[in-house]
Amino acid sequence: MNKPSSLIWMVFILLVILPTPAGKLILDLAGGIFIIITLIPLILGGIGWFTWKNIQSKLQTCEACGSSFLNNQKMCPICGATMNSNEDMLENIPASAATIDIHSEDIDL
Repeated sequence: MNKPSSLIWMVFILLVILPTPAGKLILDLAGGIFIIITLIPLILGGIGWFTWKNIQSKLQTCEACGSSFLNNQKMCPICGATMNSNEDMLENIPASAATIDIHSEDIDL
């Protein structure tokens, strides 16, 4: 295997050390590559976290067997139990039970 000549390495080091446009270009490219390598995992991790939270908010747990599934189903896919969704329960509550009456009282100090 042929080793690259030391002249190539010396030219590369001089381009980096010397304040020439080529040295500045190499430093800028190295800095950009470092930023990209650092930011891509952070961005992908953030996207994955938001996606997981979005999916988690759409999950529903069966009261009979404890399995989790998307909440757009009326029956549990595992045990077949019918699901009582929160929307159905809220629609069946009379308005008088959902209304809070507030009475003011005078407080003597």
